[in-house]
Amino acid sequence: MTVRQSINKARAKFYNVVTNYRFVKKTSLIVITVYLSLLLIAVIIAAIFGPYGYTIWTRMISDLGGIKYTPVPILFDIACVFAGIMTIPLTFYIENLFAPLPKKKNLREQHFSRLRFRLGSNAFFFSLMGNLGYIFVGIFSEDRNYPLLDFASYHDVFSFLSFTGFALGAFFIGWIIALYDTKIPKVFGIYGIIGPPTMLFTFLFTMEALWEWILLFSILLWIIPLTLMMMRKPESRLK
Repeated sequence: MTVRQSINKARAKFYNVVTNYRFVKKTSLIVITVYLSLLLIAVIIAAIFGPYGYTIWTRMISDLGGIKYTPVPILFDIACVFAGIMTIPLTFYIENLFAPLPKKKNLREQHFSRLRFRLGSNAFFFSLMGNLGYIFVGIFSEDRNYPLLDFASYHDVFSFLSFTGFALGAFFIGWIIALYDTKIPKVFGIYGIIGPPTMLFTFLFTMEALWEWILLFSILLWIIPLTLMMMRKPESRLK
């Protein structure tokens, strides 16, 4: 077996795993439970034991990863890295579910439009950007906020990539739901088109703590219901 064949085999095996219904269902439910728990605990500890009395309307989300604001910043760091890694399978699964590529033997049977594939490709790209960005938000937390450019740090850049990725991923998936015949309510697709992207631009315009939290909530209100709707029995998920 050649090196190229080995790489292709490993890639195919990886794709089969990350698009497997049972595997993605387990990882998705785990990440929802663990991430929300860690985030809530981090906020409570920072609010009670932090020297400045952490509140979501006065402190940025990233402050949860700074020893200056909380005695256990590691909780937020772990939450970010864990959520970023564990939602990667969901990103592959969503692409395969909403705009699956035809098998080579059945190219003539392809029934999805070119636009749907383009929307699916953009959704995959930005969602994966959000996944990877969130991992590095935890790695380059506020306590490891090394300078990258004259006007930004590693943490700033990865925070921007993370929020932008998740918001635009919702935007493109929302268009697939709104335009095509799926079993996801079209009103939910419209929320994906309008909700997270609007909150993203609002936050970038204001750069205020409360709007950053609202942006996070808008993304969670997109990802969690979408995940739960897709994790129904395989035969009832999509047409």
